[in-house]
Amino acid sequence: MDIEKLVRRHLRDIMIYEPGIDEEGHAKLSSNENPMAPHPHVVEAVMNMLKDANRYPPSGSPELVAALTEKYGVTAQEIMVGNGTNEIIDLLVRAFVHEDENVIYPVPSFIVYGLVCKQCDVSGVGIDCKAYRLDMPAMRAAVNDKTRMVFICNPNNPTSTYTTASELDEFLNGLPEDILVVMDEAYYDYVDAKDYPDSLALRKHRNTIIVLRTFSKFYSLAAVRIGYAIADPAVIKTLHQIRQPFNVNRVAQAAGLAALEVADELRPMARETIEERGRVREVMLSLGLECPVSQANFVFVDLGDRTTDLFQEMYDRGVVVRRMGQFGSSRNTYRITIGTVEENNRLITAARAILG
Repeated sequence: MDIEKLVRRHLRDIMIYEPGIDEEGHAKLSSNENPMAPHPHVVEAVMNMLKDANRYPPSGSPELVAALTEKYGVTAQEIMVGNGTNEIIDLLVRAFVHEDENVIYPVPSFIVYGLVCKQCDVSGVGIDCKAYRLDMPAMRAAVNDKTRMVFICNPNNPTSTYTTASELDEFLNGLPEDILVVMDEAYYDYVDAKDYPDSLALRKHRNTIIVLRTFSKFYSLAAVRIGYAIADPAVIKTLHQIRQPFNVNRVAQAAGLAALEVADELRPMARETIEERGRVREVMLSLGLECPVSQANFVFVDLGDRTTDLFQEMYDRGVVVRRMGQFGSSRNTYRITIGTVEENNRLITAARAILG
């Protein structure tokens, strides 16, 4: 029997997600991870929790939800914790988008938006970025009577740019009330732009806004897979109805709770990342590359007409960066995570040797 014939038709041509390469001895600047290890308080909490690994985790992450409600001044009915924001994105599309409806998202942007649409057999409408930024007027123009959801990655992964408060207001003005607007703010803690939108405040005027944030970046917890949504209670109730019963394990819940307790101690690391991204960007510009101002923990570089395979050249020199073809970029572009000062120095030395 040819098993592939049994696979549902809309799943047959899905490309398997390719993570950034993790090569021993190389500076891994390909996955937007925090280069710093988790805070010792978090490690201690995780180790203590392992003694209860024989027990199922509390369903719904009640302690972590309580801590997040205090942090954001919302109710427990407005927060849902997931196995990374990836799970929540999947649940949102599965719960709210019918087969004859569509989802709008920017390109290039987070791969999971388009991937989930294919997995759920709904129409995904990718709108090209303009000058490395989300083309909000074009995304607005793409909305039709079949649109059920719009993903706004802000700051955008991989282009590193952001959508301003006024641009978002203009997009929302007159948008049909039955369209869910998902603000994916994974890199929120690295933003220093004064005109970045307050999506949580916007929720008070539009209950179809959903805010996603994560513990993977700022809190150094990419490995334990934990993110959360802040949304209208009806949205959260629906997500709980279709999530797996124990979707967030005990270790992840303990890590997230402990991370919130030491958040203030992590701020200096974020400030260092912000300073380092400016330094890396200046070097890339000096080498003649396009490199937009970043509001994330990475930079985006465009080699223009150069045919240099920056991934391979960097890899040969002990540095791993990320090609952007899989993200939907048609140009010779790369995403480079901001690492430690030492890793960034290795990157800069290699870049000057390759492109100088």
